Amino acid sequence: MNRLVLFVALFLAHSLVAWAAGPALIPSGYGGGGRFTALAVDPGDPNRVVAGSDVAGLFVSRDGGDTFAPRGAGLGGLAVAGLAFDPGRPGTLAVLTDEGLYLSRDGGDTLTRLGDMGYGDRFFGSHLLVPLGDDLLVATRSRGVFRVAWRQAAPAVTPVPGLEGRKVNSLARRGDDLFAATPAGAFVVRDGRFVAANAGLGAGRNLTDMAATPESGLFAVEERSGLWRYDAEKSTWERPGPLPGLPPGAKSPARFKALGLDPAAPGRVFLATHPDYWPYLLFVSDNGGQRFSPVTAFTLAPDGPPNYPTGLESVEALAFGPDGKTVFVADWWNLWKSRDGGNRFEQRHKGLQNTVVNALAPVPGQPEAILAATADNGLMVSSDAGTTWARSMAGVVDGHVKDIRISPKDPAKRYLLAEPWKSGDAAGTRTLHLYRTLDGGASWQALPVTVPARTLPGAFASGRPTLLVIDPADDDAVMLGTGGHGLFRVDVPALIRGEVAAVADIGRGLSRPVFFGPQSLLAFAEKPGLLVAGTVSGGIWRSLDGGRTWTAAAAPGGFVFCLAADPSRPGHLLAGLPEKRLLESQDYGASWKERALPGARPPHIPVQAMAFDPARPGLVAVGTSAYDNKAADGLYVSRDGGATFSRVATDTAPVGVTAISPGPGGLWVGFNGLGLWRLPDGR
Repeated sequence: MNRLVLFVALFLAHSLVAWAAGPALIPSGYGGGGRFTALAVDPGDPNRVVAGSDVAGLFVSRDGGDTFAPRGAGLGGLAVAGLAFDPGRPGTLAVLTDEGLYLSRDGGDTLTRLGDMGYGDRFFGSHLLVPLGDDLLVATRSRGVFRVAWRQAAPAVTPVPGLEGRKVNSLARRGDDLFAATPAGAFVVRDGRFVAANAGLGAGRNLTDMAATPESGLFAVEERSGLWRYDAEKSTWERPGPLPGLPPGAKSPARFKALGLDPAAPGRVFLATHPDYWPYLLFVSDNGGQRFSPVTAFTLAPDGPPNYPTGLESVEALAFGPDGKTVFVADWWNLWKSRDGGNRFEQRHKGLQNTVVNALAPVPGQPEAILAATADNGLMVSSDAGTTWARSMAGVVDGHVKDIRISPKDPAKRYLLAEPWKSGDAAGTRTLHLYRTLDGGASWQALPVTVPARTLPGAFASGRPTLLVIDPADDDAVMLGTGGHGLFRVDVPALIRGEVAAVADIGRGLSRPVFFGPQSLLAFAEKPGLLVAGTVSGGIWRSLDGGRTWTAAAAPGGFVFCLAADPSRPGHLLAGLPEKRLLESQDYGASWKERALPGARPPHIPVQAMAFDPARPGLVAVGTSAYDNKAADGLYVSRDGGATFSRVATDTAPVGVTAISPGPGGLWVGFNGLGLWRLPDGR
C-alpha cells in the first residue's frame, strides 16, 4: 500500500470513528455581539468569570475574563438575569433566569434547577442575588424575595414576605439588614418581612439598582434623580452630591440604572445611564458620589470582528475582581474589562459569540467563503472559512438582515433583505427593504418594494419581512415573503425603471400567506415554475405556474416553519413542523408522509431549520427551536436521508437553531444567540 492510499485510509477510519462517537459542533463565528445581562467574578478564584446573556445562557471564562466558552446545557430558561458566586465556596454559582433559579457546584459547567423563582423582563434588575452567610437571597420579577440555603445538599427555599406582586430591581445587604430596590422605592426587612424605607427620597422612588459594601455603605439609584446614600444613623436617604454632568447635546434629565461599588476602594462608585437613554454614559466617583467624572476610554480589540458599535452601549451590569484593579462592564453589545480600576476599558470578544443568525449562504466558486445574515449587526462575510469576518453593509441602513441570496450564475450578484430599526412605512403600506449588489458586496443599491399592508391573521403573524428567493430561471427576479402581508415576485430591472407592474402579488392563492423564515419557500432549477411554500397556520402549498395558482399539498391549517430540498435525490423534500415533527416528500411536494425526531415531542418545540449536505449524500441536519425563548432541543443529524436521526451533544445552553446551510468544510449552523457553528465534514 503506497503512502497516499495509507494516509487516506487512516484519515477515513479516523473520521468514521469520530462520527461513530457522535458528530460535534465547532464554534466558527465572530464574537463581541449580543446583549450581556449579568456578570460575576468568583471571589475564591478570580480567574473564573461568568457573563450572562439575554437569549443564550452562560459564557464562562477560566483566564480572568480574556476568553470565554458558552455553557448552560441544563438551563430551561435562556435569559440570565442574575449571577452570584458563594464567597465561601469557590466554584459554587447561582444563576437566575427568566424560567427559574439554578445552582452549579463547578463554576457553571453543570447546573441543577432549584425552583421556579424566575425573573423575566426587558430590563433585568441588577444585584438580584445576594449571599448572606449560609443563605442566598433571591429577587424575582413578581413573586417577591426568597431565602435559599444554597450550601445544603438539598437547598431549602423560604419566602421573605412583604414584596409579593412587586418587581424587585435589586437587593443589598448592609450589616445585618437586607434592603430591596423597587419601582415603589426602598424596603428593608424588619421582624421577618419587608417594610418601606423611603424616608428622604421624596416623590422620585423608582429605584433601579442598589449595592452596599462595609466600607462605602449603602447606595441606591433612582431612575431620574440619580445616586442616593443611606444614612443609617438617621434611617434616611440623602444625596451625596449633584448629578453627573452631561456632555453637550445630551437630553436632560438623564436616566440612570446600573450601579457598582468597588469593594477594594472605599468610596469608588460607578454609575451608568439607563439602557433606554442616549448617549450611553458611565461615570465614576472616588469620594462616594460627591463628584463624578465620565469614563470615556473604551477601546475595541484590534483582533475583534467589525461591529456597528464603536464604543460603550447600554450598560447592564458591573462586576469587580478582588484585586481592586479588575472591573468588568456588560452592555447590550460588548463585554469590557479594565485592569486599572475602571479608568480604561478594553473589549473582550473571544468566545462571546452571542449573535442571532437569520440566514446563511455559501459563495459559488469560493470554497472558503460564507455569508451570515444577522440581527442588529447586519451582513457578515468570511472569506477564510470563519477565521476572520468583515461587515458588508456599504449602502445598507443599519438594522437586521433577514435573508441573503447569491446568484448561482454570477457570484458577484447578490440580494439582501433587510429590516431597518426604523421602517418608515407610510399609512396602509409596508416597505420591503430589498438591496442588490453587482460587485460582490463592495456596495449595495437600495431597491425598496412598497406593498399594501394587510390585516394580519392572528398573533402568530409577525408582519415582518422573512424570506428572499432568487428565481432559478432569471437572476433578475426575486421573490419576497412576509409574515402576513403576502408573497411577491419582483422584476428588479423593471423596479429600477419605476414600472408599476414590477411587483406582482403571487400569494393571493394561499389561504394564509404567513411565512416564518428564510427556508419557507422552495424553487427548483430543474422544474421551472414549480414553487413549494410552507406557511404558518396554512400548511404546505404548491404552484406549477410561478405562483399564479396554488394547490394545498399537506398539513392544511398547520404550522410549517421550514423546507429543504435534497440535492442528491431530486424531488426529495423535508418540512419542519411543531412538536419535533417532519414531513417527507419524494415527489416535489405532491404527497407527504410524517416522521418525527427521537425523544419526547413537547408542543413548544418546533423544527425551525434544516439542510442537506451536497458533499455527503444522505446527510441532513435538522435544528429545533422553542416558543417564548424557552429551552429548545438542539440539533439532530441523519445519515440516511432523514429515515433516522441522532442528537448532537453539546455543553452550550439549549438555544434555538435558526439557520442551517452548506458551507466551507461541512454544514454551518446558526443560532438564536450562540452565533455560528460548523458541523465538520470529516473528510
